[in-house]
Amino acid sequence: MVNWPQPPIRTERGFTLIELMIVLVILAVLTIVAMPSFRGFIIEQRSRATLVDLRIALMTARSEAIKRNRKVLVTPAAGGWQEGWKIVNPDASEPDILEHAQSGSADIAITVTGSSVGFSPSGRAAEPVTFTVIVGSGTESLTRCLKLKPGGYMDDNCA
Repeated sequence: MVNWPQPPIRTERGFTLIELMIVLVILAVLTIVAMPSFRGFIIEQRSRATLVDLRIALMTARSEAIKRNRKVLVTPAAGGWQEGWKIVNPDASEPDILEHAQSGSADIAITVTGSSVGFSPSGRAAEPVTFTVIVGSGTESLTRCLKLKPGGYMDDNCA
């Protein structure tokens, strides 16, 4: 007599519908709990990114003023600072040095104290300027600032 191998017994594997529904309910609850802190995280990151973009534009303008040995200005976009800014080329026949369009400007407000944001050929600021950036609205808002000092240096301390 020949002993033929028996086919393996197959057991069904997988999840039941009830197990999948329980997992989905748990994920929904965790998502609802995490949403407020995630909104705060987004506001924090947007305010940091805006200040970093401003700082880079100011450092670039200062560097260009020293390099070109001419006064260089930073001006707001047509819709205001919250829409963006540009570094104006001192040579009017050339294009602007930098044009920055602020993305997602709907919940960002930027106010500037001082009439002129610019740098002399020595790299000094034309006058002290304070940028105040408010991201969000109501209770879910964050205010930060960036001070441009007369020496051309910047400080994040609003106090």
